[in-house]
Amino acid sequence: MTENPLPDLADTLFERIEAMVQARGADIRTERNGKVLRLGFADGGRIVINLDAQSNKVWLASATGGSEFELKEGIWRAHDHSELLQRLSALIDQALASAASHLRHTEHTTRMPPVDGDHTHGAAAQERHPLRNLFILALAVLAGFWLAQRHARPPATTETDSATHIRHMTAEPNSKSRQCEPTLPANGSIHIFSQGLRTDGPNDAEVTLQNDHAYPLLLILAEPRTVIPALSVLVHARQTTSLHLPSGEYEMLFSAGNTWCDPRNGFSDGHLMKFDKTLTAQMGTPIQLAMRSSGADIGDFQLFVKTLTAEAPPPLPIFSGDGSMTVTRQANGHFYVPGSVGNVPVTFLVDTGASVTALSDEIARQAGIHNCKEMQFNTANGIATGCIALVTNMTLGNFTLQNITVAVMPNMQTNLLGANVLRNFQVSQSDSLMLIGRK
Repeated sequence: MTENPLPDLADTLFERIEAMVQARGADIRTERNGKVLRLGFADGGRIVINLDAQSNKVWLASATGGSEFELKEGIWRAHDHSELLQRLSALIDQALASAASHLRHTEHTTRMPPVDGDHTHGAAAQERHPLRNLFILALAVLAGFWLAQRHARPPATTETDSATHIRHMTAEPNSKSRQCEPTLPANGSIHIFSQGLRTDGPNDAEVTLQNDHAYPLLLILAEPRTVIPALSVLVHARQTTSLHLPSGEYEMLFSAGNTWCDPRNGFSDGHLMKFDKTLTAQMGTPIQLAMRSSGADIGDFQLFVKTLTAEAPPPLPIFSGDGSMTVTRQANGHFYVPGSVGNVPVTFLVDTGASVTALSDEIARQAGIHNCKEMQFNTANGIATGCIALVTNMTLGNFTLQNITVAVMPNMQTNLLGANVLRNFQVSQSDSLMLIGRK
């Protein structure tokens, strides 16, 4: 019996990649941190190679996509049977070919001296040599990229499939060979890939995902400074879901598309995007992630991260027998009045300068306000796009109102009580007190 321990997989793999990078002779920075190897390019682009020590799988990610590879018979292969180093070589060559600034300009120490009496010709030749060398080097890089793409292409892939892969990058070169699921899972479906991670702790941070994007989105959370999925949650277009996360830092990746594949990779026809900042979860602190469209393309969306700090509600007004209210000015200088829209409790800030009562889109959603006509409003921060709707039932203190016009505004933190409601009441103010009663 002989003992032949396997060498460290990360060291072996990363040494091969570093040698491949060095052989390029290009300006590529390498940074190794444990099981993570990062390649940095002159234009700020990065490629990350992350080895999961538990599963012995490698996650290859760039700004345009990510793929998972497993060691099979000594070769790292993806689901489509493509090989890791070939895929990485193609990504590197593509990055180098996209910008001439990636190329390292080298000085040639051997030069042919100019012919006597022809100094002008010799000077011109010296000026042309760097440009000629740069041109030859660029052609060599493009040729290497073409060869890498040709060798990395699986036999069953057609020319059309290959073009789709180059254009979208996140679609696998041969998506038909991947074991994709037949139907899109239910909204809010959660899949956990990291052992010990839970999403139902009652005291953990509650994270609400609001997808106002035109396409379904898969949020993939990873451990800090890695891109290995720890869990994923699916949010259908125009839908909302929530989960609880243990305290900690999480990297955020988003997959958007039309054709669903699986909860680890997302959509086979879409985009995989990494958010630059991490998500910080703290016990007892709710978080809202709002994803909104910013264009017509699948990858055109914006992410808004909002930490919801619990604030003490303002004290209730003092009610008189006729239903009138005496409201006390708060420390921030404003008056607040309790009420409701539909059956949803709302605290209004009294704003005599606002012509129309305004609701946040979250309150409107909870109250079931759907028929809303889009229009623009002049606000303190400039022109904002919202919509106008009709609320059939609304309360203000002990008073009930019907058929009230309201403005629904995105990203608004405070619900405003405007002049269209206040004109139904007798409003008077004395120092820090405001009296609101029927006319």
